[in-house]
Amino acid sequence: MSYLGKYLKMPPTFEKLQKLEKVIEKEGYSLDSDLSLCLQLDFPHYEITPYDVLPFANIGCDGIHYGFLTDFGMVSDLENAFIVCISPMDDFDSHIKIVARNIREFVSLVCTMKGAAEISNFNIIKEEDQYIRLLKELKKEENEEYVEEASYVVEKIRSSLVCKIIEDVYHYVEKEVMTAREKQTMLSTLDGRREIFF
Repeated sequence: MSYLGKYLKMPPTFEKLQKLEKVIEKEGYSLDSDLSLCLQLDFPHYEITPYDVLPFANIGCDGIHYGFLTDFGMVSDLENAFIVCISPMDDFDSHIKIVARNIREFVSLVCTMKGAAEISNFNIIKEEDQYIRLLKELKKEENEEYVEEASYVVEKIRSSLVCKIIEDVYHYVEKEVMTAREKQTMLSTLDGRREIFF
């Protein structure tokens, strides 16, 4: 059985990232070393990985990985599937979090944070002040050489995939993404109530 199951191939944005990876590697850069974004097919499912998540990338440590939320095949196009962060080493209630509405916005989030590893911090925070503190701490810890290389790769991604920087990360992850997911999983019942299905 194919790793992709019912899906015939990876979505266009993923394939564009793969092509870009080959281009920047010739220049001495990589998505993996400069943005902690290791594209990977056939990534092994951890016990904590939901059955309806199709992993496509990891950050290279602690088993942290990202995947397409397929809703058990109900998603017709992976390009539009929500993106989930799975962090096996986090506390029990912080293992899994939806971090983007789709892979295009996930790439924008990676560009905004200048790394995929930084996004995994969102699994253990949800309040605006926590986001503000995290962003300040990450800014303090920035290494000039690392930032320069990461920025170069980010600009390559933005010009190739037409990604935008997310101005308010907290509002995007905790409000926009969560609201979009709630709308998708909420159905009206015959008595007029709204029920949420996950």
